[in-house]
Amino acid sequence: MNRALAPLIAGVAMLGAAFWWTIERPPTPDAVIPVTRVDDAAALTEDAIRLYAAGQLARACDRFSEAAGERPDSLARRENVGRCFETWGWRTLAQGRPEEAALLFGQGLAAMPEDPALLKGAGVSAVHAGRTDEALGSLEASARLRADSQVRMLLARLYDHRDETARAVAHLEALLAIDSADPDARRLLDKLERERRTESDFVREATGPFVLRYRRGLDAKRRLAVVGALEAARARVVAQLGDPGPDPVTVVLYERGQFSDVTRSHAWVDGLFDGRIRLPVGPTLPRRAQLERIVTHEYAHAVIHRRARGRAPRWLHEGLAQALEGRVADAALASGSLTLGGLETLVTEADARRARAGYELALYVVGDLLDRGGMESMRALLARLAAGETIENAAERVYGWRLTELESQWRRQLGG
Repeated sequence: MNRALAPLIAGVAMLGAAFWWTIERPPTPDAVIPVTRVDDAAALTEDAIRLYAAGQLARACDRFSEAAGERPDSLARRENVGRCFETWGWRTLAQGRPEEAALLFGQGLAAMPEDPALLKGAGVSAVHAGRTDEALGSLEASARLRADSQVRMLLARLYDHRDETARAVAHLEALLAIDSADPDARRLLDKLERERRTESDFVREATGPFVLRYRRGLDAKRRLAVVGALEAARARVVAQLGDPGPDPVTVVLYERGQFSDVTRSHAWVDGLFDGRIRLPVGPTLPRRAQLERIVTHEYAHAVIHRRARGRAPRWLHEGLAQALEGRVADAALASGSLTLGGLETLVTEADARRARAGYELALYVVGDLLDRGGMESMRALLARLAAGETIENAAERVYGWRLTELESQWRRQLGG
């Protein structure tokens, strides 16, 4: 089961900057405005503002830079350059081009090295580009310079996913000191506190591509059985989706009561991925085949998350994880009316019967996509999501059908 992945990327996606100047009806960006060569900084700035209002950000930033060059001692001129590149950077990031956006924020920082808004943009771009270490430096610098709840929340989530709980808690406490009612910060802090209470005396053991954490006293036989299942799961999933990268996957083993307390998951859940794989390990392990199925499902979530950089919808996560564990959809169980929006909700249901129906539908949908293009197309879909495309655009480019058209076909096939 996959949970709590969306908030990280959703939080990143919401970060943005308002336009520097507001204008009622800007000219279309395609209308090129001729600009004669002038040397006066004031005239250059005037031209830059006019180009900016027309949406011609490249030309506007160039003019602002020229004006700043004419008056290198002018803070106002340098701020103009920084704000122009900031707007251009956010616009480029919104278009799904994080590498280009990072360069633009960098050009703004060349003029204003300690500007918190530009540092924030540089950090968010690095997150979108998958360079977390670089993102942390920029975001930490931004947080030191200006109180920004979005930056603090993003830092907390990033540190949580890196298993650096103390740093995550510090940022959440700083955020809540300013806004004690922030529900997302409060929810994440409560989760981290539950983890700290439960896992305070857990052993940490690195084993190849995994970091295992477990309570003292867990016998070696059960640990080795889980490690064996993890290795089998990794071989199976990586063969289909490709290598998820060098960073190890953290796997936490709990008693059933501990698992329920930390995850607050439904009673029917037998494993969970929320940035870490969490597994309840009782006195008696399931049979080997069942254990491998559970572990493969959760490890698949970890790889899907990394391959799509956290942007895969829940229905795709759950359907593909089941397919990778070896399940085949039962059309009779999956029958009924289907919309992907409804399916996204159904796979999170507390009611076991309704959740099972959602999982069957998700498996049926992903199974159809695999029939159309195999794992090669699925890898391409995840890569497009990672690059910032919406699921609607990515699906159409990969499969040649609009997602609404595919939904209609699935409903007809299922008799809905």
